[in-house]
Amino acid sequence: MTKRERAWLLPPMAVFLSAGILLGRNAEHILPLLAGCALCAAAVIIGKNRTRFIALLALSACIGAAAGQLAWHPVLPEEGLYRVSGIVSDELRPGNSEQYRTVLTGVTLDGDPVSDRFYWSFYPSEMPEELIPGVRVEFTGNVYHPSGPSNPGGYDFREDLLRRNITMGVSGFGNPEITPSSSFSLQGTTAYLRYRITLSLKEVMGDEAGGYAATMLFGIRTGVSGEDRAAFAKLGIAHVLAVSGFHVGVLVAGLAALLKIFGAGPRMRFMISAAILALYTLLCGMSQPVIRASLLVLLGLYGRILKRPRTGLHLLSSCWILMLLLSPVQITGASFLLSFGAMYGLVLITPFLSRLFRPSRPVTRRLWDILTAGIGAQLGVLLPELYFFQTLPVLSLLINVPFSFVITFMISIYWMILIFLPIPGLNVMLGYAGAKITELVTNTVHVLSSASWISLWTRASTLLTCLGVLLLFISLCSLFRLKAHSRLILLTAGLAVTVLSVLPAHHTGTEYIQFSVGSADAALLLDEDTAVVIDTGNGDGVLSGYLHRKRITPDAVILTHLHSDHAYGIADLLDDGIPIRVCYLPEGAEKCVVHPTVTELLDRLRASGTEIRTLSRGDTIPLPSGEITVLWPEEGHVRSGQDPNMYSLAMRIRLHGVTMLQAGDLDGRYEMYAAEQADVLKIAHHGSASSSSEEFISAVSPQLILLSCSGMNRVADVRERITDIPVFATPDGGALTVRFSDGGFSAETFLSAPEGGV
Repeated sequence: MTKRERAWLLPPMAVFLSAGILLGRNAEHILPLLAGCALCAAAVIIGKNRTRFIALLALSACIGAAAGQLAWHPVLPEEGLYRVSGIVSDELRPGNSEQYRTVLTGVTLDGDPVSDRFYWSFYPSEMPEELIPGVRVEFTGNVYHPSGPSNPGGYDFREDLLRRNITMGVSGFGNPEITPSSSFSLQGTTAYLRYRITLSLKEVMGDEAGGYAATMLFGIRTGVSGEDRAAFAKLGIAHVLAVSGFHVGVLVAGLAALLKIFGAGPRMRFMISAAILALYTLLCGMSQPVIRASLLVLLGLYGRILKRPRTGLHLLSSCWILMLLLSPVQITGASFLLSFGAMYGLVLITPFLSRLFRPSRPVTRRLWDILTAGIGAQLGVLLPELYFFQTLPVLSLLINVPFSFVITFMISIYWMILIFLPIPGLNVMLGYAGAKITELVTNTVHVLSSASWISLWTRASTLLTCLGVLLLFISLCSLFRLKAHSRLILLTAGLAVTVLSVLPAHHTGTEYIQFSVGSADAALLLDEDTAVVIDTGNGDGVLSGYLHRKRITPDAVILTHLHSDHAYGIADLLDDGIPIRVCYLPEGAEKCVVHPTVTELLDRLRASGTEIRTLSRGDTIPLPSGEITVLWPEEGHVRSGQDPNMYSLAMRIRLHGVTMLQAGDLDGRYEMYAAEQADVLKIAHHGSASSSSEEFISAVSPQLILLSCSGMNRVADVRERITDIPVFATPDGGALTVRFSDGGFSAETFLSAPEGGV
């Protein structure tokens, strides 16, 4: 290889390694990939000059493919009921419906040790006080293999856990035994230290400010409320609430200032920095962003020792390669792409922007450098922000620059409070000051985020968006020697393509999507540009996430009744800023037994300006291709204090001459009032045996049945009772989609190929 080829080997190697990992993600067998690695390695040894250069790139791709296959297809223990023992190695985080979640390490299953980290979720009847990070817990639980998404564009639970080096899940808390750990566990010990530090910070600063300090210092996820996180995200500064390169940079800058005072040389600075960053990484629970930032810092320091300073592009490429070799699954994660996107923007775009204008005054020049750095970082994260969050903060650049100084000051204060925690009096004084600063900053964030124009809601990025951002990147990249008019043309084209690709898209056709939401219910009817939500799920974010990605504003939300598994998702829509123009309820819905939380959600709806209307038998909602007609309940026949299922909405949906019967959770005692012939039946009450009698099914005479439920036992029961009609169910098919056309329909499941239609 020539000297120039050797100098530019790292960046293309990073690209080929990444491509290989993405290919290996879907590979079924490892042996062909290992054979490819062997052949490419032989070509590297035998080849010369350009042949060797090409062989090295091919070897990078093959290594990436093999690493990707192994990372995405680990060998796992069998699923089933076990006596599980393990050390609590993370904070205990509350989830939906009083669920708690944490991580177990040092796990044994029926006494046999396993090397996997476990994601543990449980519903305690009463939370034991002694259950804290660092203890050993033993219980009977159901061990399972985490699953991927079951809805279009949905949350990939399995992949998210793999990025945290967790391969297995366990649920339950039967016959628990909690004891201090009898053996040393590095992860358990550091988790306990984080727990104790968090308690100490809250003691001197108060719960809210102490939670912020623990979050910004060590990444404690329960330290900041969801409402506050949403406010930070709306301003485009949510990254300050997750320990990342920014936080590591503050620590390294403070450490560098101290080492400079003491006159430490390059080698001493490297050794001390490596030791402190290693300890900090452990205290942050081996967080991937902390590992990335620490590795980048240490590579830069080591290059100075060797007197081989590398360009920022080479340092980033080296760090990219090492991080992906350590954990290939990071390549699809938002944190990984945002971190490196910001850094690549700083390295490749900021130098060009800074040369456009060089102020003569030092202060003005410094401000210009800060501004161009902000622009470079923002352009670097533009594509992942649009893809993962569908939000474009309007004032992100203006806010990020001053907030960077404010957050740097906050983190520095937090470190001082932590250092002086053992000193009585001084820790209280510093804690009080830190609490006041935290209060001021959070109040400012809430005031700014309350403005409706502060961010733009966009459609999720597509290949067209990628093309637009690529054109923007090329037009401003310092690596390309382009003439001014060429850059201007590329910049204009990139802006136009990017903007057009994220605007709301016109929807054509008619389809009904039954989302896979466990034992809850959530569906969306799309008829041309009209969108009608039918039930919203249990607050798991599936429905709101889909609407947000597609940038769909529902024309109406229909709640078949006010049970939590159908109505809690209203909170997700409100929290995600999705407007609800009108909400339909069945006649007398609020006179039935309603959980106080649901009542609060209805109050929130009214306060947001949503019009709430009631429906009863005979009412209709017009659609472009047909109409929705209410079959039950009847006006004036709803009694107070009853089970909402008794008066659940049952609706006939007629589209393109095809009829669908949506039965909600209608009780079997009243279902015959809604028994009308239909082509498709959304079966009532998740397939419960108390509904959908033989008489009812015979009267409806559907060609297809849709079933939304949580377990295969229910699916098997329905299919056993109804043997002559196809049953599409969410537990084995994921989201169910029915597409309507003139006089016919087709149906498909998300987890398999289309299964035909009529």
